[in-house]
Amino acid sequence: MDQVWAGINAAKVLVAELTTKNPNVFYELGIAHALQKPVVLVSSNEDDVPFDLKHIRVIYYDKNDPFWGQKLLNKVAENIISALKNPEEAVFKMVDMRKK
Repeated sequence: MDQVWAGINAAKVLVAELTTKNPNVFYELGIAHALQKPVVLVSSNEDDVPFDLKHIRVIYYDKNDPFWGQKLLNKVAENIISALKNPEEAVFKMVDMRKK
């Protein structure tokens, strides 16, 4: 876990592949959100994106498309560049409960 924490903490942008609902990915995504790291979400299936993440932009890809790999790579690269230029737009907005 120390390596995971250190890696997420050092990252400028993270990419989370949500397909198959891997619990480790969601745990690491939670850490990234807590650290307010920009994250790019990716999934091949809308059903694999939990309801509480659906308000965040997700890049969907279709493996039946013969060009899916290149299209996904281009879209992820575009979103990483955008997140580096405007990190505030790619960071999970946390609500300060003290203000409520």
